[in-house]
Amino acid sequence: MAGCSKKVTDTNTDITAQVDSKTEEGSESKVEDTKAADTDSSVETTEETTVDTASTNETSNLPTGHKADTVKIGFVDVTGTGINSDTLGLARDQGFIDEELGAIGVKADFVPMTGAGPAINEALAGGSLDVGFLGDVPAIIGKSAGIDTQLIVFNGLNSGASLVVPKDSDFKTVQYLKGKKIATQKGAFMHKVFIDILSANGLSIDDVEFVNLNAQGSAEALVSGSVDAAVVGGSTLSNLIEKGYGRVLVDYREHPEWNCGGYGIARTAYINDNPDIIKALLRALVKAQKLAKSDDTVMLKQWTTTGDTETSYEYLYPKHNNYYSIIGDEKEIASGKNTIQFLLDNGLIENEFNFEEWVNSSFSDAAYSELGE
Repeated sequence: MAGCSKKVTDTNTDITAQVDSKTEEGSESKVEDTKAADTDSSVETTEETTVDTASTNETSNLPTGHKADTVKIGFVDVTGTGINSDTLGLARDQGFIDEELGAIGVKADFVPMTGAGPAINEALAGGSLDVGFLGDVPAIIGKSAGIDTQLIVFNGLNSGASLVVPKDSDFKTVQYLKGKKIATQKGAFMHKVFIDILSANGLSIDDVEFVNLNAQGSAEALVSGSVDAAVVGGSTLSNLIEKGYGRVLVDYREHPEWNCGGYGIARTAYINDNPDIIKALLRALVKAQKLAKSDDTVMLKQWTTTGDTETSYEYLYPKHNNYYSIIGDEKEIASGKNTIQFLLDNGLIENEFNFEEWVNSSFSDAAYSELGE
């Protein structure tokens, strides 16, 4: 990886190679399990479920039909519980996904990915996932590396990460960490925030020893003392603070300009063969979003299903607005373009692409229209 090859503790030497290689032992087993689950029954064409994909919905001008009877949906499993605390989890647990997909004879297979975005990229590239929900940074890295996907859902600019040091450390500023070991996950959104933090404090990635660990691994390394700091977000961050294991040196809540987004992306081949399935999934997400907007306790309740506390939720999302935006607004479009440029400037991707051409809003537009939104 350009710019940080000298001091990266990592088994991967090229970040774009993540789509073709195993990212870590945890993600490897998840992907192999997913591949093993790929049976003929999940892709066979049946009389009951197959509709001519060349036909078109007269009201939306979308193609209709589907060849598959299963959609494999990967999501980032930070807690290792297989439980999803965001809008996708809400749509699943409230029965919206079963309702919408069941109406067309399709079943959803949810695949928790402890390897986060890089593991989802790998599974999409290999065809063992059809749809993935992940951070903007890994999604863009995967697209740049040649994974043929389309962006069908915006998750909102709700992803922030803070720089955390041991509670009793004497580190007072980011400059104190020069030459120190700092852990975060390469290719995840935290990686971008990490570089943003360093840059804002006159440092570069070459000024520290970058240890590549996923969110949970970064937190565990910080607690054990094997690293001097970690850049983490979400429940990993709130748990470190709530349990008194760490002290925030740079608080993401004071730097909203560093917040990242999340995307729902799908393989183009799967979209082309199964437009009905994609639209049904979007209808379910729109229903979940509508519920979350009408009741500001809904996302809090979903959050606690993972075992995380109300206190941690209030710490991270005091406005209770961490539901998917679904259709990207100007800020999210601008953020996506800026992320592409950031990754190019830092040598994290080589191939530029047109962000707006990557976005396929036809299914979300149709879902909102059909549901009267």
